[in-house]
Amino acid sequence: MKNTILLALLALFMTATVQAQSTADSIAAKYKLLPMPEALTIEKAFPVLGTYQIAPETEGAEAQVVTITLDPENKGIIWVEGLKEGKLKAYLKKAPASYRILSQKTDAGKSIPEGTLLYDPALNVLQIAIGKSFNDADPTAAFSNTSTSTSSKSKSKTKVKYYTASKVIAEPVVEDATSTTSLQ
Repeated sequence: MKNTILLALLALFMTATVQAQSTADSIAAKYKLLPMPEALTIEKAFPVLGTYQIAPETEGAEAQVVTITLDPENKGIIWVEGLKEGKLKAYLKKAPASYRILSQKTDAGKSIPEGTLLYDPALNVLQIAIGKSFNDADPTAAFSNTSTSTSSKSKSKTKVKYYTASKVIAEPVVEDATSTTSLQ
C-alpha cells in the first residue's frame, strides 16, 4: 500500500514538472528576449551636437565650419560657433532637435535677432534661420520661402539669414591587418 501511494505521488510530481516545463516553453516561444540597448550617450540624447560644414555661398569661397556644443551648466542650452554673426546661444524647445535663438548680443557686441535652429537626425542636416521668430506650433515654418519678415512693433523689415549645413561624421578608424609587420 505504501508503495502504491509513493508511486502515485511520484507520478503526480512528474506530471506537474512536465506541465511546468511545457508552460515555460510556450512562454519562451511567444516572447523573445531582446539584447540590452546600448548606453545612452550625450550624442544620442542631443543629436544636434557636433561639427557641421556650411557650403560656400560663392565659387572660390571657403566653406564655413560650425561647431555646436552643450552648455556645461544647463543641458537645455547649446552654443553655436562659426557663423558670421559670432558665437550665439540657443534654447531647447522640442526634443531632440528644435531650438529657439533669442535676441542676444555676441561677445564682440554684435546684436543677433531671434531665430530658429532645427536639426534633422535622419538626414544629418542643420537649418538655421536668424531674423525670423520661433513658431511653437510649427518650428519648420521659419524656413518658408519668404526672405523678409515684418516686426509688429516697429513696422520695419528685418533681413532673414538662412544657413543649411551637413553634419561632419567622424568615420571610425579601422586598422588594416595586412599592413602590420611581424618580427622574425
